[in-house]
Amino acid sequence: MPNSDRALPPSVRAVGDGFWNIRGSLRIGPLDIQTHTSLVRLEDGRHVFLDAYTLDEATRRWAESIVGDEGPAAILHLHPFHTLHVEPMAKMFPNAKQYGTARHHRRFSHLTWEPEHTESPELHARFADDFSFSVPRGVDFVPANENLHFASVLALHRATGALHVDDTLMVTELPGLLKRLKSEVVAFHPSLPAVLEKRAGAVADFDAWAEELLELCRDTTTICAAHSAVLEVPGGALADRVKTALRLIRPVLALHARRFAG
Repeated sequence: MPNSDRALPPSVRAVGDGFWNIRGSLRIGPLDIQTHTSLVRLEDGRHVFLDAYTLDEATRRWAESIVGDEGPAAILHLHPFHTLHVEPMAKMFPNAKQYGTARHHRRFSHLTWEPEHTESPELHARFADDFSFSVPRGVDFVPANENLHFASVLALHRATGALHVDDTLMVTELPGLLKRLKSEVVAFHPSLPAVLEKRAGAVADFDAWAEELLELCRDTTTICAAHSAVLEVPGGALADRVKTALRLIRPVLALHARRFAG
């Protein structure tokens, strides 16, 4: 039987009942910008991972105590450029179904993939009993410049109110003396200006998606961000922070709209 009461390894943070965010290391030179995966219990009792990370021995043993002998049902890869741990995790859990973006399918064509891409409505319908998904619009989901990592598939686990997000939204602490306020800032990834589609109507499409994102955030009580932090928020507070983030990028959006006006 799975044992959800087992002591958590240092890498794991429990978020509600049935959602665990696992923090990992991602070093760029001397900096560790972190990355993550989340283990989620579905309504039917099965488990899935959101994104991939190569678990250390203690975390792997803990995860196996959660998922039981059958292992996780699936791994959902939600960011087209988060690929370092795809193969190691597929080997770690060989019976899990693999769902990825179109880029995952192309990059790892030797792996066995389920047909639905994680950015597709078909995948979202398959897991609709447990998750609400959101995919940014008006931006290049897979830009030609592979250093631009704005877009990902955001996944809200409705039972716990936990929002799993990769680069699209970031949680950062206020610098210097302002840390005393113990207030974290939610911001859009700084690559946004470079990934807006170079066409008329791109900003309108982004704005329409942002309104949907705000609705999603109203049901969010915890945001788990890949390269920054896990932040608990009272009901509706994340939507207010995202509104502030939108106000900060409004001049960039306005400039882009003028440049590509029809």
